[in-house]
Amino acid sequence: MPEIQCSRCGKTAEMMTENLFLGKMEQEIKEHVCQDCWNEWNRPGGVKTMVINEYHLNLGDESARNTLKQQMRAFFKLPDASVEFKDYRT
Repeated sequence: MPEIQCSRCGKTAEMMTENLFLGKMEQEIKEHVCQDCWNEWNRPGGVKTMVINEYHLNLGDESARNTLKQQMRAFFKLPDASVEFKDYRT
Protein backbone atom coordinates (compact mmCIF):
# COMPACT_ATOMS: atom_id res chain seq x y z
CA MET A 1 0.00 0.00 0.00
CA PRO A 2 1.55 3.38 -0.99
CA GLU A 3 2.20 5.94 1.73
CA ILE A 4 1.57 9.69 1.56
CA GLN A 5 2.67 12.70 3.59
CA CYS A 6 -0.53 14.48 4.70
CA SER A 7 -0.48 18.13 3.67
CA ARG A 8 -2.69 19.09 6.62
CA CYS A 9 -1.23 17.29 9.64
CA GLY A 10 2.15 16.26 8.27
CA LYS A 11 1.77 12.58 9.24
CA THR A 12 2.91 9.77 6.99
CA ALA A 13 -0.01 7.43 6.36
CA GLU A 14 -1.30 4.86 3.92
CA MET A 15 -3.03 6.29 0.88
CA MET A 16 -6.83 6.06 1.05
CA THR A 17 -8.30 3.51 -1.32
CA GLU A 18 -12.04 3.98 -0.76
CA ASN A 19 -14.13 5.83 -3.32
CA LEU A 20 -14.60 9.45 -2.14
CA PHE A 21 -17.00 10.53 -4.93
CA LEU A 22 -15.06 13.77 -5.60
CA GLY A 23 -14.71 13.60 -9.35
CA LYS A 24 -11.58 15.37 -10.61
CA MET A 25 -10.34 16.21 -7.09
CA GLU A 26 -10.42 12.65 -5.78
CA GLN A 27 -6.93 11.60 -6.87
CA GLU A 28 -5.40 14.82 -5.53
CA ILE A 29 -7.08 14.35 -2.15
CA LYS A 30 -5.94 10.73 -1.97
CA GLU A 31 -2.35 11.77 -2.77
CA HIS A 32 -2.20 14.55 -0.15
CA VAL A 33 -4.65 13.79 2.70
CA CYS A 34 -4.59 11.10 5.41
CA GLN A 35 -7.68 9.19 6.51
CA ASP A 36 -7.86 10.97 9.91
CA CYS A 37 -7.93 14.43 8.31
CA TRP A 38 -10.44 13.26 5.69
CA ASN A 39 -12.67 11.94 8.48
CA GLU A 40 -12.43 15.28 10.31
CA TRP A 41 -13.64 17.04 7.16
CA ASN A 42 -16.27 14.56 6.00
CA ARG A 43 -17.84 12.98 9.09
CA PRO A 44 -21.43 13.93 9.98
CA GLY A 45 -21.25 17.28 11.76
CA GLY A 46 -17.64 17.69 10.65
CA VAL A 47 -15.79 20.61 9.14
CA LYS A 48 -17.59 20.33 5.78
CA THR A 49 -20.92 20.80 7.58
CA MET A 50 -19.50 23.78 9.47
CA VAL A 51 -18.39 25.42 6.21
CA ILE A 52 -21.78 24.84 4.58
CA ASN A 53 -23.57 26.34 7.57
CA GLU A 54 -21.21 29.30 8.16
CA TYR A 55 -21.26 30.37 4.52
CA HIS A 56 -24.99 29.52 4.08
CA LEU A 57 -24.14 27.44 1.02
CA ASN A 58 -26.85 26.05 -1.24
CA LEU A 59 -25.05 23.18 -2.93
CA GLY A 60 -27.52 23.31 -5.81
CA ASP A 61 -25.71 26.49 -6.86
CA GLU A 62 -22.41 26.10 -8.75
CA SER A 63 -20.79 29.09 -7.03
CA ALA A 64 -21.60 27.55 -3.63
CA ARG A 65 -19.98 24.28 -4.69
CA ASN A 66 -16.91 26.23 -5.80
CA THR A 67 -16.77 27.99 -2.42
CA LEU A 68 -16.92 24.62 -0.68
CA LYS A 69 -14.11 23.28 -2.89
CA GLN A 70 -11.97 26.34 -2.15
CA GLN A 71 -12.52 25.91 1.57
CA MET A 72 -11.72 22.21 1.32
CA ARG A 73 -8.46 22.99 -0.50
CA ALA A 74 -7.56 25.53 2.20
CA PHE A 75 -8.50 23.17 5.06
CA PHE A 76 -6.27 20.42 3.64
CA LYS A 77 -3.49 22.95 2.89
CA LEU A 78 -3.28 21.83 -0.71
CA PRO A 79 -0.58 23.59 -2.78
CA ASP A 80 -2.92 25.71 -4.93
CA ALA A 81 -5.41 26.79 -2.23
CA SER A 82 -6.66 30.27 -3.17
CA VAL A 83 -8.27 31.25 0.16
CA GLU A 84 -7.38 31.07 3.83
CA PHE A 85 -9.34 28.60 5.97
CA LYS A 86 -11.13 30.21 8.93
CA ASP A 87 -11.89 27.63 11.61
CA TYR A 88 -15.12 28.70 13.30
CA ARG A 89 -14.91 25.82 15.77
CA THR A 90 -12.44 27.64 18.01
